[in-house]
Amino acid sequence: MSQILGTSKDILQLHTLDENREIALELAQQAKRQLIIFTQELDAPVYDNENFERAVFELVKRHPGTQIRILIQDASCAIHDGHRLLRLAQHLSSSLQMRKPAHEQRDQQSAFLIADGVGYLHRVVGNQYNYTATACFMAPLLSRQLSDYFDRTWEHADEDPQLRRLYV
Repeated sequence: MSQILGTSKDILQLHTLDENREIALELAQQAKRQLIIFTQELDAPVYDNENFERAVFELVKRHPGTQIRILIQDASCAIHDGHRLLRLAQHLSSSLQMRKPAHEQRDQQSAFLIADGVGYLHRVVGNQYNYTATACFMAPLLSRQLSDYFDRTWEHADEDPQLRRLYV
């Protein structure tokens, strides 16, 4: 699909897990300063793979000051299955942070990834059975709207005790 972060304005219509995985990876590989992910259960089919883990690791190593924030509504499956991003967060704790939305904000059904505030991957229904999504590598307005929602939710989010135990 060869899109360029910050340049390509095509709105992509995605329908499959493979398309979601490919676009998430391209966004992570091209990011230079920030990734934010809002997810139900850390979307293992999309994010729990060696390529995505490597892209996140390289982003942090290539660009000091990189900020990766993840809001995960329910981390229990990710913890049980040993999700790669959880292990990576243990090693990159100053750059990669995870929180759980406050109780009153946990009913959000969508899932999204924002790269550098301009590129996005957005699933209105973010579960493992529905991979219908849109993506764009240059959409600052929608990316900002999703980022603003994420920031408001992040401000009131809790540290998940299950995740905290992983860091000890």
